[in-house]
Parts: sequence; structure tokens; C-alpha cells
Amino acid sequence: MTVQEEPGMLPASERAHNAGLTRVGLRPAFGRYLAGLWQRRAFVRAYARAKTQAGYRTRRLGPVWELLDPLVTMATYWLLFGLLLGARAAVPNYLGYLAVGVFTFAVIRRSIQSGSRSVSANRGLVTSLPIPAIILPTAAVAQQVRAFAVSLPVLVLVLLLTGESLTWSWLLAPVVIALIVPFAWGSALLMARWVSHTADIGGVLPLVLRLWGLASGVMFPVAERAAQLNAPAWIENALIFNPAAVYLAIMRDAILPSYDSPGGGWNWVAAVAWSAVALVAGLVVFWRGEGSYGRD
Repeated sequence: MTVQEEPGMLPASERAHNAGLTRVGLRPAFGRYLAGLWQRRAFVRAYARAKTQAGYRTRRLGPVWELLDPLVTMATYWLLFGLLLGARAAVPNYLGYLAVGVFTFAVIRRSIQSGSRSVSANRGLVTSLPIPAIILPTAAVAQQVRAFAVSLPVLVLVLLLTGESLTWSWLLAPVVIALIVPFAWGSALLMARWVSHTADIGGVLPLVLRLWGLASGVMFPVAERAAQLNAPAWIENALIFNPAAVYLAIMRDAILPSYDSPGGGWNWVAAVAWSAVALVAGLVVFWRGEGSYGRD
């Protein structure tokens, strides 16, 4: 049975538009989409804070785990790579080198991993509330950046205890973080789009991220090791200029004066390029899937 509209009445679609209503699952224009996200920035911060606090309630150690997690990871890597495999001889301050690698790569790895499942794990939220799905991976990345900020004093303490001194170059560390965040955000958006449609990707992603960290020099200078083994130049360059390796390199150059990363000033050029490419690609790809999340 259809409802007959009275003569002279506006069409139902026009009345809904005048009332501020929008069709469910409709993808807005790209500029309007980003503007809507910006208007909801307070909600993103509140949601990220709530997710963090909820995570603390499920752990006995609460926020202390944000400090212990990287320290336990460092201890494991130091024992395996530094002591048993002899990586300590590769750099002057191996513990400091390892600390920068573990803490910096953690914000990339955890942002991508948590962002990738943010949509698929919250299908009910996506379909029941009139909010763009991009809020979920954005909040996931914001949550991991907050966790990194909490653990940052521990990284500074480790560096000072291992003999590093405060220099003017440490002021570049916030710039490095400002480049890492858009890369992590864009990558999280890409993975969230793909995982929401192909759940199997989420199953292998943690393993891929672990291997990526190994290939990026988190545990030892893998590019320099490849050069020692006379690997082809393209392999060495791929190891030096892969995104994670680039961000680790510029962070180490900023706060670890005892170590000179391969790549030199080109690392900064690559870092800016990777951040721009990942962010633009992530925003566009995720936006193109808007309206289908939780409904496929």
C-alpha cells in the first residue's frame, strides 16, 4: 500500500532534505566528508579516550601496561638479537638504538593493527548511528598516539641512562611524530577498508607487521647488514627507504646522536612523501567505501 501525497505537497525526498535528514548509506562529496569529520573532532577525542579507559579496566595493571609493553618487547629483542645473535656489535649504543626502534615502530604497528579492525568490529555502531565510518579508524589512531605520548618519558629515560645527551636535534622529534601520524592514519584507513570487506586480511596482518618491523631495522640495522652481504643495490635501497625504516631513521638521527642512519637527508624527503601518499590514498579509498561498511 502506498501513501498518496496531497496535492501541492512537496515530494517526500525534498521534505526530508528540508528537515536535515539524509539517506542512510549515502556517500557525501569528498570535501563535505572531510568537513564532517572535522566537525566531529571532539567526538573522535572522546571516543578514543573512552576506548583507552575501557581497555585499562580489562587489565589489572591498567595504564602501567602502556609502559611495560615496550619495555618487555625491548628486553625480548635485546636477549634474542642483541645477546644471542650479536647485534650489539653493529651499533655503539645498541640499547638506545633498540629503544627508539621499538617505541617508534609501536605507534605505527599498533595504529594500523587497531585501525584495521575498527570498522569490522563495530558494525552495529556504524549501521545504527548517523556518523561517518571514518571516525572509527581515526579514533583508533588517536588512541595509539595517546599511548605513545604516555610511554615517551620512558624512552627519554632509557636514552639518558644509556649515555645519550640532550641536544638541539631532539627538537626534531615532534616533527618526526607529525610525519608518522598521517602515514599511520592513512595506512589504518586503507587496512580498515580492506579488512571490512575481506576479514582474512585481518588474520595475517599482525604477522605481516612483525615481519615489516624486522625488515625496517627495529631490532638491528638490516640495510647495513644487506650491504655487508653484497646484496643488490635495489634491495639495499628498498630496505633503507621503506616507510617504517625511513621514520625510524629520522627519529634516530634526531634523538640518537651516536648513530648515523643510512640514507642521510633523503630520509626526510622520503618521510614527507610517504606521509602524503599514505594519507591521500587512505582518505580517498576509505571514502569510496563509505555507505557500504557494515552493510555488505
